[in-house]
Amino acid sequence: MSGALWSGRFSAPPAPEAHALGVSLGFDVRLADVDVRASIAHVGALAAAGLVTDDEAVALEEALAEVGAAIGAGTFAFDPSDEDVHSAVERGVTALLGDVGAKLHAGRSRNDLVITDLRLWLLGAGAGIRGDVAGLARELVARAREHVTTVMPGTTHARAAQPVTLGHHLLAHVWALTRDLERLDGWARRADVSALGAGATATSTLDLDPAATATRVGMARAFDNSIDAVGDRDVVQEFVSVAAIAATHASRLAADLARWTDPALGWAELDEAYATGSSMMPQKRNPDTAELARGKAARIAGDLVTITALLQGLPLGYHRDLQEDKEPAFDAADTLGLVLPALAGAVRTVRFHPDAMRAACADEGLYATDLAEALVRAGVPFREAHIRTGELLRRTAEEGRALRDLSDDEWIAFGVPGAPALFDPDTAVAARRGPGGPSPASVLAQAAALDAVLS
Repeated sequence: MSGALWSGRFSAPPAPEAHALGVSLGFDVRLADVDVRASIAHVGALAAAGLVTDDEAVALEEALAEVGAAIGAGTFAFDPSDEDVHSAVERGVTALLGDVGAKLHAGRSRNDLVITDLRLWLLGAGAGIRGDVAGLARELVARAREHVTTVMPGTTHARAAQPVTLGHHLLAHVWALTRDLERLDGWARRADVSALGAGATATSTLDLDPAATATRVGMARAFDNSIDAVGDRDVVQEFVSVAAIAATHASRLAADLARWTDPALGWAELDEAYATGSSMMPQKRNPDTAELARGKAARIAGDLVTITALLQGLPLGYHRDLQEDKEPAFDAADTLGLVLPALAGAVRTVRFHPDAMRAACADEGLYATDLAEALVRAGVPFREAHIRTGELLRRTAEEGRALRDLSDDEWIAFGVPGAPALFDPDTAVAARRGPGGPSPASVLAQAAALDAVLS
């Protein structure tokens, strides 16, 4: 066999520039292992249908394994005619077996083979990402347990809002990561479908059994509709979407690390292994790991835009446009595979400074809500309590006084005797002992619940 797999209908080869445009071997060669796996499953289907003998099936499986091993070892001799890894594998098998190798492609198209390969590869990548997400989550839970009583200002609008604990804040990131795990698991259930047997678009007349082939390739089930099987890529779009959301969660954690380790704030310090210096300024200790994790989220979001734009408006059925599905998927998986372990290491080694966090809790504004709620407990409607507390804050600011400077009589007149006792971060967080709150007991309960999720 010579030339492209489809060359029989053509009297001349493609123009060099057209061939160069269509070649995908440079990036889809990483599908070689799963292509061999899918091809061996297809050989089983051919044998079950009586289209190859048992001896031929054994020879085909052995040749496929040999070609796959050679590609993995870097010793396989690719040919300029190889458009992609699928054609290269088939050419390699045919070179070893001659006419027997030429039987391999009966009853299948590159259309059903390509998407099956990609599904298999993505399932493996998704499992790796799941492990990385869970690993980062476990590091955060471990650090949260160290800081169930470490008080710090919680923020809204990036401004100090109310006292929380560092453990509570760290676990907020973990709850987001658990949703990433749920999304990965849901995606994997939907992705675990073999397209082998769908053919180019309308299955085959060769009496192949797609369900048995799915079992052979190790997938949960076979396709339900052959056009859908080869013509849709929502499995890729969803994978990249899940990756983009996980990358966004990672970027928000990274943003916290970058902010907390700012010397102007001084709440934490990145380990040197996860920071870099400046090529010009000797004093610098830059949070590059955190900054790159933030930036990589934008890259994966771009991958999602690429695959979404590729699919929207595309008629059903296979189109060569779909060759462009792999690079954004590969990039999203590769990028997230870099970000998550690096962030896990940064979290594991970061040095928190509880004294600096506690000092930041001296801001009396952090306790304004506690003051208003004290009025509510005394029977004042909340809206009135909110107004009275705001007016008090405005008046003391105009007078240049702190709330702690008010006399007992002034507090009695305000309606909250002993109010200065509220202006304590430990008291504030301990009072928030309800489920999901920042109190030490609540943080420990959350950590225990997360252990169960992550086990």
